[in-house]
Amino acid sequence: MWRRNSPGGAGLRRQLRTARVLFDSGDLTGAEVLLRRLLPDCEEELGADHEETIGLLNLLGSTLYQQRKLAASAQVARDATDRAARAWGPDHPATLDCAHNLGAALAVQGDAPESVAVLDDTWQRRARSLGPAHESTLTTANTLGATLFAAGLRQDGLAVLRRAHAQSANLPPGHPVREEIEVNLRIAERNTGG
Repeated sequence: MWRRNSPGGAGLRRQLRTARVLFDSGDLTGAEVLLRRLLPDCEEELGADHEETIGLLNLLGSTLYQQRKLAASAQVARDATDRAARAWGPDHPATLDCAHNLGAALAVQGDAPESVAVLDDTWQRRARSLGPAHESTLTTANTLGATLFAAGLRQDGLAVLRRAHAQSANLPPGHPVREEIEVNLRIAERNTGG
């Protein structure tokens, strides 16, 4: 039986770094092709629940999300979240990163009920493990607030955004997370009359 040559441990990690560079430089198609090609090798050589395999899946999900391949992004993010939870538990920061990405993909896909459930759970877990004013916690709070607001739960969304805004005061002025929360809060307040 023919078997393709796998790149080996060092070669595999080098190609994973290349995929990250492609993603960061905006070559999402190139990143997707490389990540999909590397996934079977990672699973075979490192294991399905290895941190680098899970990281590859999470990056693939983000790559698909950026390309607005939303159903595929949500499916990959769900797989990454499940694997991360098995490997490290539900409260591990890497698991919560994957869960946040799943919630965001579901929100943009239009699945508000599941998105809100995933984002709210992720927000609560991040607040307990990282603290309510941590950048990652605030990122999830912002996404949850905007998702609630867009889903028609305006007062709930506004409340989450106001709470996130108050907690973001610990971030330096001009911090991207703080600015994004401020923008979403202004939009929500303008659209609800204050």
